Amino acid sequence: MSALPIPDFTLNTPQELASYLREAISWREIEALTGNYPHWKEEAWELLSDGDRDRIKLLKQWKDSAIVQKFPLGTPVQRLDDTENATGKVINYWHAYGIDYITFQVGKDTDWCRASNLKRAS
Repeated sequence: MSALPIPDFTLNTPQELASYLREAISWREIEALTGNYPHWKEEAWELLSDGDRDRIKLLKQWKDSAIVQKFPLGTPVQRLDDTENATGKVINYWHAYGIDYITFQVGKDTDWCRASNLKRAS
């Protein structure tokens, strides 16, 4: 078990909490923020857009998955066998028949593949 780092800042308003929730990339960060400021949790939630709420729900759903640790939401990714050097950003995860898949945005297009066939792009 690892300890969460103690934040070296103090939030003063629910708006600030909402701002940090928008930027969080892991469920651990969400838990730490809302755990430190439980009295603003509901108000901050109301300040988030539907898209931000959906992203946070996705982080919660996949919080224990190793694939999320390797490829957090928003991470640039590239297929291992890509000859065109196309990169995309992780937008979702799914699991079927024992295999983890990642959905990613490439420009205006949405693509997906097995997580094992992806690498982080630089």
